[in-house]
Formats: sequence, C-alpha cells, structure tokens
Amino acid sequence: MEVIYRKIADIHPLPDNPRTIGPEDLERLKESIRNNPDYLEAHPLVLSDRTGELIVIDGNQRLRACLEMGMEEVPTALLSGLTEEREKEIIIRANVLNGKWDIDKLLAWNPKELMDWGVEENLMINVDPFFQSSEMTNDYTQQRKASLKDRFILPPFSILDTRKGEWQERKREWLNIGLKSEQGRHENITFAKSAQSPNIYDLRNKIREKTGEDPTWDEILEYCKNEGIRVSNGISIFDPVLCELMYRWFNVPKGNVLDPFAGGSVRGVVASKLRMNYLGIDLRQEQIDANIENAKEILSDDEPFPIWKCGDSLDIIKLSLGYKADMILSCPPYADLEVYSDNPKDLSTMNYPEFKETYERIIADSCSLLKDNSFAVFVVGEARSKNGFYYGLVPDTIEAFEKAGLHFYNELILVNNIGSLAIRVGNQFNNSRKTGKHHQNVLVFYKGQSDKEIKNRFEEINLTDEDINKILLNDSEY
Repeated sequence: MEVIYRKIADIHPLPDNPRTIGPEDLERLKESIRNNPDYLEAHPLVLSDRTGELIVIDGNQRLRACLEMGMEEVPTALLSGLTEEREKEIIIRANVLNGKWDIDKLLAWNPKELMDWGVEENLMINVDPFFQSSEMTNDYTQQRKASLKDRFILPPFSILDTRKGEWQERKREWLNIGLKSEQGRHENITFAKSAQSPNIYDLRNKIREKTGEDPTWDEILEYCKNEGIRVSNGISIFDPVLCELMYRWFNVPKGNVLDPFAGGSVRGVVASKLRMNYLGIDLRQEQIDANIENAKEILSDDEPFPIWKCGDSLDIIKLSLGYKADMILSCPPYADLEVYSDNPKDLSTMNYPEFKETYERIIADSCSLLKDNSFAVFVVGEARSKNGFYYGLVPDTIEAFEKAGLHFYNELILVNNIGSLAIRVGNQFNNSRKTGKHHQNVLVFYKGQSDKEIKNRFEEINLTDEDINKILLNDSEY
C-alpha cells in the first residue's frame, strides 16, 4: 500500500468506535508521536472507502492525538473495495492490543467473530452472558452466534434507552408506516412552542391553588382562554419500539393481547403487525374511531385487525366476552398527571384514593382473563399531588398485581429524551429540590406458580434482520 499524507479534514473517524482510550494514555500517545514522527509514518492510519467517504478503520486514537496536537496532515494507507465483514474484522484485529473496550458498543458485534479476531476470553461474558469458552471455540450453537442485538432487536437489559440511535432508527421505521396515535386526543388544543409554557399538569395545580378544587377539562380551557395561554396538552404517545419489544419478549407467537387502558392506536397496530390478536378498552368513542381509521390506513387484509371496545374497564370481564389473554400490555393514566376527558369514570379525573381503588379492581379483573404462565406488562410513572409529593403509583401498581395473584418479575427503566426538561430543571430544583424526571417504569408480572414453566411455554428468541423488517411491510408470507 502506498503511504499518502492526507489532510485531516478529508478523513473521518470511525462512527461508534468500540475502542476507547483514557486521558493519560492519550497524553502518552501524543508524546510518542512528537518524539517518533518516523514511527507514525511507518504506522499510517488505515482508511476504507466502502461508504464513499474515507473512514479510519485503524488508527482512530492516533487521529485523535494528531488533532489535539494541531497537525493538519497525517500519513494514511487506503484499503479500497473492502466488504463490510472484512472491514469489521480489520477494526477488531487492529484494536485488540490498544486502549480499552467499550462493552456497550461491542454488544452490536457477533461474539463468535470477536473471539476469532482476538478479543480476550474474559471479556466475552460481558458481550454474551451465555458465553463459555469451550462452546465458543468448539461447538458454539447457532442460536448464540449472533449478537444480543441481532437476537433480541435490543439487548434485554433492565435499562432501555430511547435516546440511542438504534432505538430512534427503529422508531422512525415504525412511524413511517403511518402510525398516528395522537389522533383522538383533544385535537382542538394548540400545542405550546415555548419550553416555558405550562402543561396541563401545571395548569391544574394553578387552578387548584385558586379554587381549592380539581378543575374540569372545560375549566382548564376557559382558564387558558382568559389568561391568553397557548397550552400543550402534555399527552404522551406510546413508543412503538417499546411495544414491539414487550410483545416479542413476553408474548407467545400469535398470542392474544389484552389492554384495559387502550388510548391511541400504537399497541393495537403493532400487535397486528406481529400477527397477534388485540383487544383494547377505552372510555372515549372518538378515540376508538380515530384508532380504527388509523389501523385501516396501515394494515393489510391478511393482518388481524385490532378490536377496540368503548366502555368502562371496570366492566372488562363483560366487555371481553370470554376473551382469554396470553399477555396484558397497557399504560394506565398516571393518576391525574394527564387529563384525557371530564368523564367522571375516567381515572385521570379522580382523586387519588378513588383512583387507587378503581385501578386495583380493573387490574384484578384483567388478570382474571390472563392465561396461566403468562406475563402482564404495565408502563407507569409517578405523579405528584397538589402538595408536591409523589402519590406512589409505582408501588401501588406492584401491590395491585400481587393482590391479583401475580408475581413481580422484572422492572425495566425506560429512559426518555430530556427535551425541554434541561431548561426547566434548574429553577425547579432550586425552588423545590425536585429532580428532573425523564424515565418511566416498565413493570413485568408473571401469572404462574413457578418460572420453570416459562421455558416450556415461550420459544427461544433468535431474530434476524429479515424477520424484524418484514413486519413493516405488507408481506403476506410472513
């Protein structure tokens, strides 16, 4: 290969480089380059042009050091025409002996190939918890040759970070099929564009302070009109990626889903795309009409159509007409954090003791429709009372399911985008010592006497890119 000095501005570091280097090691590297410029030329940065840009596949730490030293040109050698697999192999082989591994980024790689390319055995347990060196080097099974990401869409860890690129990319793919879960959610309200504008929760607290009573939805709108406030309705949209993961991880193929707090269209449409049956209950007919319209726009004739029923979830046994669920997935109102209507049967309009009592009854009746050895998943978050204290919705949800005879099995933390919270949290914390909350709790419960039955009822998950992408197409063969 010919060594050519290229301008640093014309080459690019490797995106998501799985190797990192600490400040002390970086300083030593810079000192070495200063004292041994001929050694740098003897070890040029290796480039690949596979993507159409000149990407550094060997020498990213040297590139970083040269940048900090103010160098404008560096010696390079171009490996042209590499396949993606060959490029990945070179990246790993070139980095085995330098810096430290970033385990989170290594999760996207194939563990069998990592071992073949020289990654230390003692690191492999962090990449694949099923790893055993004898299996890896001798009879490593097909199911374990793929990375955790390949097998499960995302690694099944207790932290789910919606801010990561792979999550956002998958979310865009779901939204691109036409999901419109916001339809049916008080569309007459103009969303505030300013981060300082109050949301519905803040407005309710202000009106409470004035009147001493919980305002109705119409009273909130009237208050906004009188005060000249452009208000965000603060209503959240269920994340389709979270929905897909929960269905794939905790439901059986073609299983029946029960959703006692249906809300928008996401959970019904995603279930249908995965060839699962869905029954959701919602109080508002306008929401159900919007959901049906959205599902008709998206789903093909051979995909099972979601069933939404209008009614009070306190009547879920009667409304279900003998429906037996293989899984419960729902996102209940977070007490009075979001106001969905002024219907007195709407949980978001109730005071907390009344909310809790009704909530427990709905959970108990829903769980009675769940088959044995099955999972229930509730996505919940905390809300504060007018005195500023948490109600305790998370522990109350756990208690309600345990009263219904289920076992608390997993807790996952869903990390959300910070957004305007970064602007608001400073004053909020100084005034009240309330931290900026940007996560939700995904609570998983199990109905059964022993977790040993799970292996018998649930198939081993081993997905491929082809499998997960087919659902976003109207592919009748899937």
